[in-house]
Amino acid sequence: MKKHIIIATYDGIGTYYSGVGTIAKNIIDSLTILSDKLDIKVSIAYINVDKKSEVFNKECFDSANNLTTKTGGKMIPLCNTTKGQSEWDMWRSFDEWRFACASLVTALNLTLDEKDENIIILNDTPFLFFSGYKDLVSDKNLKCFYFPLSTGENHAFGNEEWRNNRIKAENGFFKMIQTDPNSKVISLGEKFAERMNQDYGLTFEENDYLQNGLCFDKYENFLDNKFSNQDLQKYGVKIEEDKKIIFAWGRCSIAKGFKELALAWVKAHKLLPNHYLLLQIPNNSGETDYFNEVKGILENIPRVIILNDFNPDIWKTVLRNKNTDVVCIPSLMDPFPHTSIEAKLFSKDMNFITIISDVDGAVDAFKEDECIYVDPKDIKTFADKIIEVINLDNSQKREMIDKNIQTIQNFNFPKILEKFINLNLFEN
Repeated sequence: MKKHIIIATYDGIGTYYSGVGTIAKNIIDSLTILSDKLDIKVSIAYINVDKKSEVFNKECFDSANNLTTKTGGKMIPLCNTTKGQSEWDMWRSFDEWRFACASLVTALNLTLDEKDENIIILNDTPFLFFSGYKDLVSDKNLKCFYFPLSTGENHAFGNEEWRNNRIKAENGFFKMIQTDPNSKVISLGEKFAERMNQDYGLTFEENDYLQNGLCFDKYENFLDNKFSNQDLQKYGVKIEEDKKIIFAWGRCSIAKGFKELALAWVKAHKLLPNHYLLLQIPNNSGETDYFNEVKGILENIPRVIILNDFNPDIWKTVLRNKNTDVVCIPSLMDPFPHTSIEAKLFSKDMNFITIISDVDGAVDAFKEDECIYVDPKDIKTFADKIIEVINLDNSQKREMIDKNIQTIQNFNFPKILEKFINLNLFEN
């Protein structure tokens, strides 16, 4: 019986603008590699996108399409009632999530062959709603892995009424999933599993994890290089050649802790006259008020550069810049941000130390002797930690950086996904 794996996701196929999309891309890239040695068929279900719109990502779409063609699967566009012309169209809210999941049921009934062993990985919160429609799928043996990448309890996004409705829905869907022998909730990391246990009463066994990671080969062209401040000028970043950089990057969302970092810089900047705070925080998460709040905090503070730009070549260049002194991952609500692993990977032979938030899943990437832990909400301590790291002697820095390189292979995503598949799909 052939294994037929279906990936359902709202980003990372026709669009690419979020960490959800990065996970989807990593799954696609890893399955492309693994399909050379595993007898699998792969189909991709995605929110339909207008291929003539600015948000259409041809590279992601072609990678997914090539995988389905290679393995004999199908590309499955889902209707969520929108025209698929913006990033907001991909996400939307409860009505669109329900419609997408009902559309997924119809698509599966037209696609699945009951002679196959059909397995679906449902990527993030919108597809939790599928559990309410699963009984309508003709293949009653369909195995479902629900892969929430945020929850209403963990992520303070949206107004209070909307968030409370989300939490109520999640509680109901998690209960349905727990009573279905062919379904389970998968966690991105140990910290997020702890949160889902505390918030929703979910329990996780040893095999109930698909740990976050990276496809290392995607970064090779930068990892072999080192840059200077002069190299940043092509991105419009002008910093004197002798000045050092404190850096953070990611979608400008309340989940990422950029407000707390901004407040810490307000306290620390006078004691760090040789440093710039450089933030690459694209305003594409629907939280414009938060983006403006961060800008407002830093408006009259010297040596601050804010980039509203998604271009990944910028952060890669900064991480391989010999003048980058501190990298901050101040996340407050992320289950396991890619930025934490990217900072770890890019630190090889560089000079920066990573300051990691210890209140969320970012700590899953770093042992305590590989970074500096901080609670970003404690603004004074956060500022003090930045100053402390900058004043570490070179031998202390080198020891900490080198330890990261010894553990980076724990985050090799193709190997992580292969282990997950072998444990959960080929266990019999």
